[in-house]
Amino acid sequence: MDDLSADNRREVKTAESVDVQASDQMDLFSDLLLPKNKKSEYSNTIDIYDAIPKYVWSKTREHEDLKSATITRTCTIRGRKLTVKLKPAIIDKGESVVLIYPGQREEIVEDALRKIAVNGQGRYVNGKAGVEFSIYSLLKELERMGHSYSFEEVRESLFVCRGSVLECYSEDGESVINSNLFGLLALASKKDVQNKQSSKCYVQFNHLVNESIMGLTFRQYNYQVGMRIRSPLARFVYKRMAQYWIQASEANPYEPSLISMLEQTPRGASDNIRANLRAMRNALKVLEEHEVISRYVEEKVLQGKQKIIDVRFKIYPHKKFVEETIDANQSKKSLLKKTS
Repeated sequence: MDDLSADNRREVKTAESVDVQASDQMDLFSDLLLPKNKKSEYSNTIDIYDAIPKYVWSKTREHEDLKSATITRTCTIRGRKLTVKLKPAIIDKGESVVLIYPGQREEIVEDALRKIAVNGQGRYVNGKAGVEFSIYSLLKELERMGHSYSFEEVRESLFVCRGSVLECYSEDGESVINSNLFGLLALASKKDVQNKQSSKCYVQFNHLVNESIMGLTFRQYNYQVGMRIRSPLARFVYKRMAQYWIQASEANPYEPSLISMLEQTPRGASDNIRANLRAMRNALKVLEEHEVISRYVEEKVLQGKQKIIDVRFKIYPHKKFVEETIDANQSKKSLLKKTS
Protein backbone atom coordinates (compact mmCIF):
# COMPACT_ATOMS: atom_id res chain seq x y z
CA MET A 1 0.00 0.00 0.00
CA ASP A 2 2.70 2.44 -0.95
CA ASP A 3 0.16 4.87 -2.40
CA LEU A 4 -0.84 6.25 0.99
CA SER A 5 1.01 8.31 3.57
CA ALA A 6 1.95 6.51 6.78
CA ASP A 7 -0.99 8.06 8.65
CA ASN A 8 -3.58 7.11 6.05
CA ARG A 9 -2.10 3.70 5.35
CA ARG A 10 -3.29 2.44 8.72
CA GLU A 11 -6.87 3.26 7.70
CA VAL A 12 -6.80 0.97 4.64
CA LYS A 13 -7.58 -2.55 5.82
CA THR A 14 -7.22 -5.97 4.33
CA ALA A 15 -10.37 -7.65 3.06
CA GLU A 16 -10.13 -10.32 5.75
CA SER A 17 -10.26 -7.78 8.59
CA VAL A 18 -13.72 -6.28 8.00
CA ASP A 19 -17.19 -7.44 8.93
CA VAL A 20 -19.20 -7.98 5.73
CA GLN A 21 -22.87 -8.95 5.70
CA ALA A 22 -25.72 -9.20 3.25
CA SER A 23 -28.49 -6.67 3.83
CA ASP A 24 -32.18 -6.37 2.99
CA GLN A 25 -31.70 -2.61 2.71
CA MET A 26 -28.97 -3.06 0.10
CA ASP A 27 -31.31 -5.42 -1.74
CA LEU A 28 -33.83 -2.56 -1.92
CA PHE A 29 -31.09 -0.36 -3.35
CA SER A 30 -30.67 -2.83 -6.22
CA ASP A 31 -34.40 -3.35 -6.81
CA LEU A 32 -34.83 -1.48 -10.12
CA LEU A 33 -38.36 -1.53 -11.52
CA LEU A 34 -37.25 -2.15 -15.09
CA PRO A 35 -37.31 -4.87 -17.77
CA LYS A 36 -34.36 -7.24 -17.43
CA ASN A 37 -32.76 -5.99 -20.67
CA LYS A 38 -32.77 -2.40 -19.33
CA LYS A 39 -31.33 -2.96 -15.85
CA SER A 40 -27.70 -2.74 -16.96
CA GLU A 41 -28.32 0.88 -18.06
CA TYR A 42 -29.63 2.20 -14.74
CA SER A 43 -28.42 2.93 -11.23
CA ASN A 44 -29.37 5.33 -8.41
CA THR A 45 -28.53 8.93 -7.62
CA ILE A 46 -28.05 9.82 -3.96
CA ASP A 47 -29.93 12.64 -2.25
CA ILE A 48 -27.71 15.50 -0.97
CA TYR A 49 -24.41 13.68 -1.56
CA ASP A 50 -24.59 13.85 -5.37
CA ALA A 51 -25.60 17.53 -5.24
CA ILE A 52 -22.69 18.65 -3.03
CA PRO A 53 -19.79 20.30 -4.94
CA LYS A 54 -17.19 17.86 -3.63
CA TYR A 55 -14.89 17.46 -6.63
CA VAL A 56 -12.13 19.51 -8.22
CA TRP A 57 -12.51 19.72 -11.98
CA SER A 58 -9.24 21.43 -12.89
CA LYS A 59 -6.60 19.34 -14.65
CA THR A 60 -4.16 19.96 -11.81
CA ARG A 61 -5.60 18.38 -8.67
CA GLU A 62 -2.37 18.06 -6.74
CA HIS A 63 -1.47 20.47 -3.94
CA GLU A 64 1.64 20.82 -1.80
CA ASP A 65 0.79 22.96 1.22
CA LEU A 66 -1.48 21.18 3.70
CA LYS A 67 -2.14 24.41 5.62
CA SER A 68 -3.81 26.04 2.61
CA ALA A 69 -5.32 22.91 1.10
CA THR A 70 -8.91 23.22 2.35
CA ILE A 71 -11.37 24.33 -0.35
CA THR A 72 -14.52 26.05 0.92
CA ARG A 73 -17.71 26.32 -1.14
CA THR A 74 -21.42 26.93 -0.59
CA CYS A 75 -24.50 25.32 -2.08
CA THR A 76 -28.25 25.21 -1.52
CA ILE A 77 -30.08 21.88 -1.47
CA ARG A 78 -33.84 21.71 -0.93
CA GLY A 79 -33.76 25.32 0.27
CA ARG A 80 -31.06 24.62 2.84
CA LYS A 81 -27.82 26.54 2.47
CA LEU A 82 -24.69 24.51 3.21
CA THR A 83 -21.03 25.40 3.58
CA VAL A 84 -18.89 22.65 2.08
CA LYS A 85 -15.23 22.08 2.94
CA LEU A 86 -13.06 19.66 0.97
CA LYS A 87 -9.65 18.42 2.12
CA PRO A 88 -7.38 16.39 -0.19
CA ALA A 89 -5.98 12.92 0.39
CA ILE A 90 -2.33 12.56 1.35
CA ILE A 91 -0.79 10.21 -1.22
CA ASP A 92 2.74 8.79 -1.11
CA LYS A 93 4.20 8.55 -4.62
CA GLY A 94 7.53 7.12 -3.59
CA GLU A 95 9.87 10.05 -4.04
CA SER A 96 7.34 12.58 -2.81
CA VAL A 97 4.13 12.93 -0.80
CA VAL A 98 1.39 14.86 -2.61
CA LEU A 99 -2.07 16.08 -1.77
CA ILE A 100 -4.71 15.02 -4.30
CA TYR A 101 -8.30 16.23 -4.43
CA PRO A 102 -11.05 13.95 -5.73
CA GLY A 103 -11.91 14.84 -9.32
CA GLN A 104 -13.68 13.53 -12.41
CA ARG A 105 -11.86 10.20 -12.20
CA GLU A 106 -12.98 9.64 -8.61
CA GLU A 107 -16.58 10.53 -9.47
CA ILE A 108 -16.60 8.01 -12.32
CA VAL A 109 -15.02 5.29 -10.17
CA GLU A 110 -17.50 5.88 -7.35
CA ASP A 111 -20.46 5.80 -9.75
CA ALA A 112 -19.16 2.49 -11.14
CA LEU A 113 -18.85 1.05 -7.62
CA ARG A 114 -22.39 2.17 -6.86
CA LYS A 115 -23.56 0.43 -10.04
CA ILE A 116 -21.80 -2.77 -8.94
CA ALA A 117 -23.73 -2.47 -5.66
CA VAL A 118 -26.99 -2.04 -7.60
CA ASN A 119 -26.08 -5.15 -9.59
CA GLY A 120 -26.32 -7.24 -6.42
CA GLN A 121 -22.94 -6.74 -4.75
CA GLY A 122 -24.17 -4.25 -2.17
CA ARG A 123 -23.14 -5.25 1.37
CA TYR A 124 -23.07 -3.92 4.89
CA VAL A 125 -19.38 -3.20 5.47
CA ASN A 126 -18.67 -2.76 9.18
CA GLY A 127 -22.34 -1.97 9.70
CA LYS A 128 -22.88 0.59 6.95
CA ALA A 129 -23.79 0.60 3.26
CA GLY A 130 -20.98 -0.55 0.99
CA VAL A 131 -20.01 -2.80 -1.87
CA GLU A 132 -18.03 -5.97 -2.51
CA PHE A 133 -15.96 -5.99 -5.70
CA SER A 134 -12.66 -6.93 -7.27
CA ILE A 135 -10.35 -4.45 -8.97
CA TYR A 136 -10.80 -6.55 -12.10
CA SER A 137 -14.62 -6.25 -12.01
CA LEU A 138 -14.33 -2.50 -11.40
CA LEU A 139 -11.99 -2.10 -14.36
CA LYS A 140 -14.37 -4.09 -16.57
CA GLU A 141 -17.36 -1.98 -15.52
CA LEU A 142 -15.45 1.22 -16.24
CA GLU A 143 -14.37 -0.15 -19.61
CA ARG A 144 -17.99 -1.10 -20.40
CA MET A 145 -18.92 2.54 -19.88
CA GLY A 146 -16.07 3.86 -22.03
CA HIS A 147 -13.61 4.78 -19.26
CA SER A 148 -10.36 2.88 -19.71
CA TYR A 149 -8.25 3.47 -16.60
CA SER A 150 -5.19 1.44 -15.65
CA PHE A 151 -5.03 -0.78 -12.57
CA GLU A 152 -2.81 1.77 -10.80
CA GLU A 153 -5.06 4.69 -11.73
CA VAL A 154 -8.11 2.96 -10.25
CA ARG A 155 -6.16 1.88 -7.18
CA GLU A 156 -4.96 5.45 -6.59
CA SER A 157 -8.51 6.71 -7.12
CA LEU A 158 -9.76 4.42 -4.33
CA PHE A 159 -7.06 5.79 -2.03
CA VAL A 160 -7.96 9.37 -2.93
CA CYS A 161 -11.61 8.73 -2.01
CA ARG A 162 -10.56 7.06 1.23
CA GLY A 163 -8.21 9.89 2.20
CA SER A 164 -10.23 12.94 1.11
CA VAL A 165 -12.36 14.59 3.80
CA LEU A 166 -15.77 16.17 3.21
CA GLU A 167 -17.27 18.57 5.74
CA CYS A 168 -20.72 20.19 5.46
CA TYR A 169 -22.25 22.75 7.79
CA SER A 170 -25.67 24.37 7.82
CA GLU A 171 -26.14 28.12 8.28
CA ASP A 172 -26.54 27.78 12.04
CA GLY A 173 -23.11 26.15 12.20
CA GLU A 174 -24.43 22.70 12.97
CA SER A 175 -22.25 19.97 11.48
CA VAL A 176 -24.13 17.89 8.94
CA ILE A 177 -21.20 15.66 8.06
CA ASN A 178 -17.47 15.38 8.65
CA SER A 179 -16.08 12.22 7.07
CA ASN A 180 -14.00 10.75 4.29
CA LEU A 181 -15.59 10.20 0.89
CA PHE A 182 -15.19 6.47 1.61
CA GLY A 183 -15.76 5.51 5.22
CA LEU A 184 -13.60 2.43 4.78
CA LEU A 185 -11.46 0.80 2.10
CA ALA A 186 -10.46 -2.84 2.39
CA LEU A 187 -8.23 -4.28 -0.32
CA ALA A 188 -7.28 -7.82 -1.18
CA SER A 189 -3.73 -8.81 -0.42
CA LYS A 190 -1.14 -8.50 -3.21
CA LYS A 191 -1.17 -12.26 -3.57
CA ASP A 192 -4.94 -12.34 -4.03
CA VAL A 193 -4.87 -9.47 -6.50
CA GLN A 194 -2.90 -11.68 -8.88
CA ASN A 195 -6.07 -13.76 -9.18
CA LYS A 196 -7.91 -10.74 -10.57
CA GLN A 197 -11.42 -12.13 -10.89
CA SER A 198 -11.74 -13.59 -7.40
CA SER A 199 -9.84 -11.12 -5.20
CA LYS A 200 -12.37 -9.46 -2.89
CA CYS A 201 -12.22 -5.78 -1.97
CA TYR A 202 -14.69 -3.69 -0.02
CA VAL A 203 -15.68 -0.05 0.15
CA GLN A 204 -17.91 1.46 2.80
CA PHE A 205 -19.69 4.39 1.18
CA ASN A 206 -19.84 7.89 2.62
CA HIS A 207 -22.11 8.56 5.59
CA LEU A 208 -24.52 10.56 3.41
CA VAL A 209 -24.79 7.65 0.96
CA ASN A 210 -25.55 5.33 3.87
CA GLU A 211 -28.21 7.74 5.15
CA SER A 212 -29.82 7.96 1.70
CA ILE A 213 -29.92 4.18 1.32
CA MET A 214 -31.29 3.71 4.83
CA GLY A 215 -33.87 6.48 4.31
CA LEU A 216 -34.81 5.35 0.79
CA THR A 217 -34.11 8.82 -0.63
CA PHE A 218 -32.07 7.51 -3.56
CA ARG A 219 -33.58 7.72 -7.03
CA GLN A 220 -33.37 5.66 -10.20
CA TYR A 221 -31.60 7.30 -13.15
CA ASN A 222 -29.98 6.44 -16.47
CA TYR A 223 -26.46 5.57 -15.36
CA GLN A 224 -25.36 4.78 -18.91
CA VAL A 225 -26.20 8.31 -20.04
CA GLY A 226 -24.44 9.79 -17.01
CA MET A 227 -21.28 7.79 -17.61
CA ARG A 228 -21.18 8.72 -21.29
CA ILE A 229 -21.44 12.45 -20.60
CA ARG A 230 -17.84 13.69 -20.72
CA SER A 231 -18.50 17.24 -19.57
CA PRO A 232 -18.36 17.31 -15.74
CA LEU A 233 -20.70 20.31 -15.63
CA ALA A 234 -23.25 18.62 -17.91
CA ARG A 235 -23.03 15.46 -15.79
CA PHE A 236 -23.58 17.45 -12.60
CA VAL A 237 -26.64 19.21 -14.07
CA TYR A 238 -27.98 15.88 -15.35
CA LYS A 239 -27.70 14.16 -11.97
CA ARG A 240 -29.28 17.10 -10.19
CA MET A 241 -32.20 17.08 -12.63
CA ALA A 242 -32.60 13.31 -12.26
CA GLN A 243 -32.65 13.50 -8.46
CA TYR A 244 -34.80 16.58 -7.88
CA TRP A 245 -36.88 17.33 -10.99
CA ILE A 246 -39.51 14.71 -10.23
CA GLN A 247 -42.32 16.59 -12.05
CA ALA A 248 -40.48 16.83 -15.37
CA SER A 249 -42.74 17.20 -18.41
CA GLU A 250 -42.28 18.46 -21.94
CA ALA A 251 -44.64 21.38 -21.24
CA ASN A 252 -43.11 22.53 -17.94
CA PRO A 253 -39.45 23.62 -18.18
CA TYR A 254 -36.72 23.45 -15.56
CA GLU A 255 -35.97 27.08 -14.70
CA PRO A 256 -32.58 27.69 -13.05
CA SER A 257 -30.65 30.93 -13.18
CA LEU A 258 -27.11 30.87 -14.53
CA ILE A 259 -25.35 32.20 -11.42
CA SER A 260 -27.40 30.17 -8.95
CA MET A 261 -26.83 26.94 -10.88
CA LEU A 262 -23.09 27.43 -11.31
CA GLU A 263 -22.68 28.33 -7.65
CA GLN A 264 -23.95 24.86 -6.78
CA THR A 265 -21.26 23.14 -8.84
CA PRO A 266 -17.54 22.47 -8.33
CA ARG A 267 -16.88 24.99 -11.11
CA GLY A 268 -18.53 27.85 -9.26
CA ALA A 269 -19.59 31.16 -10.83
CA SER A 270 -16.79 33.51 -11.84
CA ASP A 271 -16.89 37.30 -12.23
CA ASN A 272 -16.80 36.82 -16.00
CA ILE A 273 -20.46 36.53 -16.96
CA ARG A 274 -19.66 35.66 -20.57
CA ALA A 275 -17.41 32.79 -19.49
CA ASN A 276 -20.15 31.57 -17.17
CA LEU A 277 -22.71 31.70 -19.96
CA ARG A 278 -20.39 29.93 -22.40
CA ALA A 279 -19.80 27.10 -19.89
CA MET A 280 -23.52 26.64 -19.28
CA ARG A 281 -24.37 26.72 -22.97
CA ASN A 282 -21.73 24.08 -23.67
CA ALA A 283 -23.14 21.87 -20.89
CA LEU A 284 -26.68 22.24 -22.20
CA LYS A 285 -25.50 21.44 -25.72
CA VAL A 286 -24.05 18.17 -24.38
CA LEU A 287 -27.36 17.38 -22.66
CA GLU A 288 -29.15 17.98 -25.97
CA GLU A 289 -26.76 15.58 -27.72
CA HIS A 290 -27.49 12.90 -25.10
CA GLU A 291 -31.26 13.45 -25.39
CA VAL A 292 -31.65 14.62 -21.80
CA ILE A 293 -33.11 17.97 -22.89
CA SER A 294 -34.78 18.97 -26.14
CA ARG A 295 -34.09 22.71 -26.11
CA TYR A 296 -33.61 25.72 -23.87
CA VAL A 297 -34.50 29.41 -23.88
CA GLU A 298 -32.45 32.23 -22.35
CA GLU A 299 -33.68 35.43 -20.73
CA LYS A 300 -30.90 37.88 -19.89
CA VAL A 301 -31.07 39.81 -16.61
CA LEU A 302 -29.70 43.31 -17.21
CA GLN A 303 -28.29 46.01 -14.99
CA GLY A 304 -29.10 49.21 -16.77
CA LYS A 305 -29.63 48.82 -20.49
CA GLN A 306 -26.69 46.62 -21.51
CA LYS A 307 -24.81 44.99 -18.63
CA ILE A 308 -25.73 41.31 -18.24
CA ILE A 309 -25.64 40.26 -14.58
CA ASP A 310 -27.44 36.91 -14.85
CA VAL A 311 -29.38 34.70 -17.25
CA ARG A 312 -32.61 32.84 -16.55
CA PHE A 313 -33.04 29.55 -18.40
CA LYS A 314 -36.10 27.60 -19.42
CA ILE A 315 -34.84 24.08 -20.04
CA TYR A 316 -37.26 21.68 -21.74
CA PRO A 317 -36.71 17.96 -21.15
CA HIS A 318 -36.39 15.43 -23.92
CA LYS A 319 -39.28 12.96 -24.05
CA LYS A 320 -36.83 10.18 -23.08
CA PHE A 321 -35.95 12.03 -19.88
CA VAL A 322 -39.67 12.51 -19.14
CA GLU A 323 -40.28 8.78 -19.63
CA GLU A 324 -37.37 7.94 -17.34
CA THR A 325 -38.68 10.37 -14.72
CA ILE A 326 -42.08 8.67 -14.80
CA ASP A 327 -40.38 5.26 -14.45
CA ALA A 328 -38.31 6.58 -11.52
CA ASN A 329 -41.45 7.92 -9.83
CA GLN A 330 -43.18 4.55 -10.23
CA SER A 331 -40.11 2.75 -8.92
CA LYS A 332 -40.06 4.98 -5.84
CA LYS A 333 -43.76 4.37 -5.17
CA SER A 334 -43.23 0.62 -5.48
CA LEU A 335 -40.24 0.76 -3.14
CA LEU A 336 -42.09 2.74 -0.48
CA LYS A 337 -45.08 0.38 -0.76
CA LYS A 338 -42.82 -2.60 -0.08
CA THR A 339 -41.49 -1.01 3.10
CA SER A 340 -44.77 0.40 4.43
